[in-house]
Amino acid sequence: MATGEGKFTCSVCKQLFKNPVVHKLCGISFDRECLGNLCPEQQCQQVIIEDDLIPNRSLLNVVDEYRLTLVSPPVYYMILLDCSTSMWYSDAWLPFALGQSRFVYAIDFLNEFFRLKLNLITDKVSLVTFDTASLQRFDFQVINENHIAMLKDLKCDGQDTALFDAIDFCYDRLEELNKRLGNQQSNLYLLVLTDGQNNFGLKESKHADNLLFRSKKLHISGHMIQIGSKNRKTTRTLCKVLQFQYNHFKGGNVNEFVNSLTNTLTTKARSRVQPTKNIAEQLIDQLPTVPNTPIKAPNTPVKVPRRQLESA
Repeated sequence: MATGEGKFTCSVCKQLFKNPVVHKLCGISFDRECLGNLCPEQQCQQVIIEDDLIPNRSLLNVVDEYRLTLVSPPVYYMILLDCSTSMWYSDAWLPFALGQSRFVYAIDFLNEFFRLKLNLITDKVSLVTFDTASLQRFDFQVINENHIAMLKDLKCDGQDTALFDAIDFCYDRLEELNKRLGNQQSNLYLLVLTDGQNNFGLKESKHADNLLFRSKKLHISGHMIQIGSKNRKTTRTLCKVLQFQYNHFKGGNVNEFVNSLTNTLTTKARSRVQPTKNIAEQLIDQLPTVPNTPIKAPNTPVKVPRRQLESA
């Protein structure tokens, strides 16, 4: 580890703190499991008494935050869901009934995706729905059961589709997020669930170059998830223009599809962002300041010179 990162490690075991305690006599923190009968600090080496050990919860909180950056950098997913009329239709007609609608496929995807991200504190999700206008249903949050429950209330009752306007809307939100994060390293993903139709708002020829520029500026990884098979050729062309990854979901094993996609994204997230000295320095600034308490002198008997004893 780098010198700065050593502040997150126990000086005895050289590992990240798991249960740090402060020894009151010297003001140094150690992992509780590493302490024996004597304090390991060379200038202290006092007998360890349980009353002299204070749990260092502030240090543990900072170390836990740093540990997360080593395992999995923060990931932010913005999901853009098409709620226009075309999503209500199915790709296939069944006897006497209409087949499963594209919107149902999209909700199935979101259900599975949300369950995979349930209570993961390193992954934050925001949901935006759109037709001719865009609406952010919730800002970047850790997914909980309430988010999964709200999917049941989403309706496919829009009119036309303003796909490019909706992507532009998402970039505005992601730009705001970038400003809030400051210098913190993170991964930004935009997942677009749509059947590929765009018949309202700004057109590709006028909008694509600007969207591509913004995507590169914000370091966003875009993924177009084609729902159904209606406009596959159009969607593929759109992905090439915007440099998005193309994915096709037409029902079936939603668990397998979502797992495959999220595994790919997770692998990319870990390879793209590695913990750096800057992250360590930012977290070091949050470390609690523990004043060094003067070392108590050991209780040893005072030796009296023999001459003084004889004269007495």
